[in-house]
Amino acid sequence: MSATPLQVFSRPFAIEPVTNIMMPDGIFDNAIYNLRIAAHFTNTSSSALNNVTIWFESVGDPGIVPVAHTHRFATIPAGATVLVWWDADFQHATPGKRLVSMLAKADGFDARRSIQQIFVSQTRFDSLTNTYTCTVEEGTLTVSNFKGHLPDRGWGTPDDSGKECRCPPALGPVVPTGLTMAWAPNPAYAGAHGDLPFSDPWWKILALIIAIVAALVAIIAAAVGGGKASFSVGGSFEETDPSVKCCSLKGAGSGAPEFTVAGVASAIASGAIAVACSDAADPFWRGQEATPPAAGEQTVGEKVVAEWKLVEAPNAGRAYPADISFHYQRFTTGATYTHAVTETQTNIHVAGDVEVETPDVVHPLKPLWVRCKFHKADNGGLFKGSDLYAFALFQAPGGLFFVEPLTDDGLGFDPGPNDGVYAGSLDLYRAYRLLLQQHPPQEVTGIWRVFVFAQDVNLTKPGTPPEIAAQHIGGFFVASAIEITFDPNLPCPLKAQGQILVA
Repeated sequence: MSATPLQVFSRPFAIEPVTNIMMPDGIFDNAIYNLRIAAHFTNTSSSALNNVTIWFESVGDPGIVPVAHTHRFATIPAGATVLVWWDADFQHATPGKRLVSMLAKADGFDARRSIQQIFVSQTRFDSLTNTYTCTVEEGTLTVSNFKGHLPDRGWGTPDDSGKECRCPPALGPVVPTGLTMAWAPNPAYAGAHGDLPFSDPWWKILALIIAIVAALVAIIAAAVGGGKASFSVGGSFEETDPSVKCCSLKGAGSGAPEFTVAGVASAIASGAIAVACSDAADPFWRGQEATPPAAGEQTVGEKVVAEWKLVEAPNAGRAYPADISFHYQRFTTGATYTHAVTETQTNIHVAGDVEVETPDVVHPLKPLWVRCKFHKADNGGLFKGSDLYAFALFQAPGGLFFVEPLTDDGLGFDPGPNDGVYAGSLDLYRAYRLLLQQHPPQEVTGIWRVFVFAQDVNLTKPGTPPEIAAQHIGGFFVASAIEITFDPNLPCPLKAQGQILVA
């Protein structure tokens, strides 16, 4: 028999399970022990596949320990892409590029193996020097002198109405406005350019990983306690004005979406690093181009000091500007070279409107569902299929939240694969059992609120030249129910995009 026509075409990506967000560019970092290995499988045939099973076979690092699980699909439509994932322990993972092997089998076919690379980094924090390091096979990036807009003192506290703030205490996002990055290549190199991390993303992505890991370890510790990351709450930031504001969500119950909310907000805020430092070519690449070393010299270190100003808070899918100045230094065996730039960069991970459809009324034991269309910017059509990693929060009338994936695979409540409609659903019977376990028990009847989120996926094909692959970065939020603001007079940052009456 021929092999099952179900394959993985893009690099599997990391999901942090407490917050449910994708890690920057899908890169796994062993500072966070428990991560999900997520992959998109595409039916490449012109016919539906039946009785499909997908399982994880192996990973090329004994320090990565996946949890065995077999995904089962009654059918996968022709051309559809389905999202699957496996929980794994990365505590003892070795930094670098590692191969993973996954198998898929459908009725009437032999199993087909998909082998792809995943990227693993190692972030650590030194409390004595207040510095972070992020290590990969190609070298180590040290980040210090973080500057940023810190959460306002009112973040996480009730407003005048007495309602609980929907932003979690002590877990507000920090919007970076400056940092110092020092790169130690491994090994030292001759010529203008050294090896890119993983031969793929720009060096700035390691700084973004550091910023998000620093935020996530605090969130994870608050959610599940210590012992789940290599360090606890990390370094300090030099504060710049204004502060990041928060207020309570009108009409919200007493539930706790704080860990997903905090993760999303931190990812959006930290994205300012990548925006200011440019996707086309980051300060390291540009500094290298401008400072070719003399013949016979080897580059042993590089440094970038960058500061930027944001006239508006960073938000998902918006083309917000960053006025940046950076100073680059190259240290060689024979000399020191410098290059400086002052310019304005703009977020290019932009999107248009989000259309959200939900049923008006649902019976208490029927599933809730939501369908979304995520428009690209400038009338560029819809995001489709594997373009996005998306999920929804369903908030019960009493406040408890449930996270469900949104997929464009033609299954469940999705009308068809690759049509630009991402759908998800919540089993109310299962949810009701969890609601009854709360103290006090919560009701299933009443108004449920729906919040949707989407991150772009790096779909760069394996084998793409590194300097081209580096310009394509995944994991940016292009749609979010959370808005960050510097203005305390603006509306609440968490906004429901749909509601359903369960009666």
